[in-house]
Amino acid sequence: MNQDWQKWIERLKSYDLTEAELREFQAAIEKDPAQRDAYLDALLTEVGLEAEDLPNPFAKPEAPVVVPFRRWPRIAAIAAGIALVAAASYLAGQRLTVKPAAATHVATITDADELAENAGMRIGQPLEKGSFTVPDGSEIGIAMRGGARLKVRGPADFQIDGPDKIRLGKGRISTYAPTYAHGFTVDTTDGKVVDLGTRFVTAAGTPSGTEVHVLEGLVEAFTAASGSPHSLKGENAAILKGGKLVSTEFLAQRLIVPLDPVLADQDGDGSPDVVEDFYGTKANDASSKPAALRIEESFASYPTGPFRNASFTGPQGKWEGTGVFEPEGLSFAAGGASLKSSGGALSTTGETNVGATLRPDPKQLSPQGVTYLSFLMRNPDKATANCFAGLILYQDDREELFIGKLSVANSYGSRLKQSLTQDAFGLPLDGKPHLFVVRIDRTRLVTDLFLDPVPGQPESSATRQFRYQDVPDFDRIVLRSGSGAGVFPSTFDEIRIGLTWDAVVP
Repeated sequence: MNQDWQKWIERLKSYDLTEAELREFQAAIEKDPAQRDAYLDALLTEVGLEAEDLPNPFAKPEAPVVVPFRRWPRIAAIAAGIALVAAASYLAGQRLTVKPAAATHVATITDADELAENAGMRIGQPLEKGSFTVPDGSEIGIAMRGGARLKVRGPADFQIDGPDKIRLGKGRISTYAPTYAHGFTVDTTDGKVVDLGTRFVTAAGTPSGTEVHVLEGLVEAFTAASGSPHSLKGENAAILKGGKLVSTEFLAQRLIVPLDPVLADQDGDGSPDVVEDFYGTKANDASSKPAALRIEESFASYPTGPFRNASFTGPQGKWEGTGVFEPEGLSFAAGGASLKSSGGALSTTGETNVGATLRPDPKQLSPQGVTYLSFLMRNPDKATANCFAGLILYQDDREELFIGKLSVANSYGSRLKQSLTQDAFGLPLDGKPHLFVVRIDRTRLVTDLFLDPVPGQPESSATRQFRYQDVPDFDRIVLRSGSGAGVFPSTFDEIRIGLTWDAVVP
């Protein structure tokens, strides 16, 4: 019998077999345990490579796709049955006959980048029990014989103890364990995490302890000092350390967040070294640090009146497009404090397809660390059909973040990266100026939005309105508004971008 298992798998998938060939194949793998083991090893690799039956660790479950039989239904059903029974038996680790040598293969590499390949890890490579190292900046995929799917992000050191157990010394592991893989365990020096049917990320190897971020489903976390489990549900996170489990902020993208998400600040001046390097200040000198306020647009230096398809150069860059420069600025007060402001504002004409655009100097926008953006906005107190108004961050021609009056509800809100979902803040139009603040954390990959915080108060006193588990990239700021019934003008003022909360909410 031809033992080109990849060819057999392809023919089984496409139902490209005669009944005689199908019977020959079935008899061969049932009669000879060695051939069955070889076929099943190839099948697991195929499943891992194409992910036809095991979902991606980051993807939401999708409805199964039903493929109609294209040839002779009875034989096709037999072929599908052989593949299905073999795969289920293999993934559950329930072979009828297993050679001792094959039993040592407890996992298979399903994905590897160039760094991993240079380190000797290749796609399709079977893994035995033992220790492994993933290079810094590399990522590999692993299909465990027990059924769990893993992504391992370097730098990482881990040990495979069995088909359903891994010990993580350092690094980040994303786990997807379907129903048949319940009980998959990640051990660390701080404790262990046991899957109960879920997607979760484990990060270990820093002084802060072992982080567990549950994307969905349920896990049980055990501290090293206690045998009692702690349940963690989806979109929650905790740290195992010193025999205790404490809550921490949930990060949906923890796999690609740095192992230690606290950026180095060797001179302790509050500016991370990478940010100081970007702005050209000295990272080892506390007296040398970048200005916290990078952009301040008060609209006080422009000629008042309307403009159309025009451009104006101001202290923060060039405004282009259509709008109206107003002589009087907006003011905002909350909690007995007023936002620092000066004269001037910009109003849109309220026409749906026009607006004003500012292209900031890229040297003012750090690509790492935390960036804050704030602005004032005032809209009419009555909504019109399908009206919208907002400050929009664009990267090239792609909308990255919209903040303002939603078009689908009489409420202020936001939308990230052209999502089909618009997130309402529960504040309807009232004809008053409102202060919006955006915190973009490019290290932890989260974006927080605040509405009407008290000026001059610390960030800790403000209540977050919404959090996105992603960050926008942008090279321009657009002010736009419009309506499905006429026009809907909106006024903007005091656009600030800075490195700290205090800089943008003075």
